[in-house]
Amino acid sequence: MNRVSILQIGDMQNGFIQEDGNLHVPGAENLIEPANGFLRQVSGDVFDLILIVLDTHFKEEYYETQESRQFPIHCEYDTWDWELALDLKGAPNIRYMMKNNFSMWINPGKRALQCTDPVKKCVYNNLYHILDDPHTPSECIPRDEFLKAFFPGSLAAEVDITLFGVASDYCNRYSMEGWLSRGASVTILQDLTKGIEKETPLVLAEEQYRRYIPERLRAVESAQYLREVADP
Repeated sequence: MNRVSILQIGDMQNGFIQEDGNLHVPGAENLIEPANGFLRQVSGDVFDLILIVLDTHFKEEYYETQESRQFPIHCEYDTWDWELALDLKGAPNIRYMMKNNFSMWINPGKRALQCTDPVKKCVYNNLYHILDDPHTPSECIPRDEFLKAFFPGSLAAEVDITLFGVASDYCNRYSMEGWLSRGASVTILQDLTKGIEKETPLVLAEEQYRRYIPERLRAVESAQYLREVADP
């Protein structure tokens, strides 16, 4: 059976990763060098797709959200806070998806952004779409439509997701749950993740995930993963 392999990089943005980011995750700045090292070392044919997920907020609506009750505004679109903290130069088969919620899997509906800036409105309408470039996209496909096209037939267990980024106990958690519910297998590179309240091993120790371990869910060090893909 042919397998599809996706590397998902979640929210590795200045707002979370850099010490002067608006929602700095303590210790996340230490992920930059090893994450860049992983991307340099992994062979270009290991992944069929690299999916970069970007937390993307707008001041015109953020303070009306549930999230604003927990966290200050962060990763505001088209600011330094929103930009990636990683070096993706040379990485193949990259696509992007912007989201304004903890989960990348919600269905946003038809709500309009209340602002006069046409660029912001266009970006807002492209949330939860798969893009070739988050700044000036020439390709823009609704998330579920893209997945159906990318995987012939239904999304099932032949899909392997490798995941790293922040935060272990928020966006990474919801990404993982969504992939598992769609039948994929998930590997988390635990040394390339950081949590706000819980790190990856504590998240995976929760009762609701035990039924997936080890057949469809695991956490490994990035060095171990590189050894596995070098000698499959």
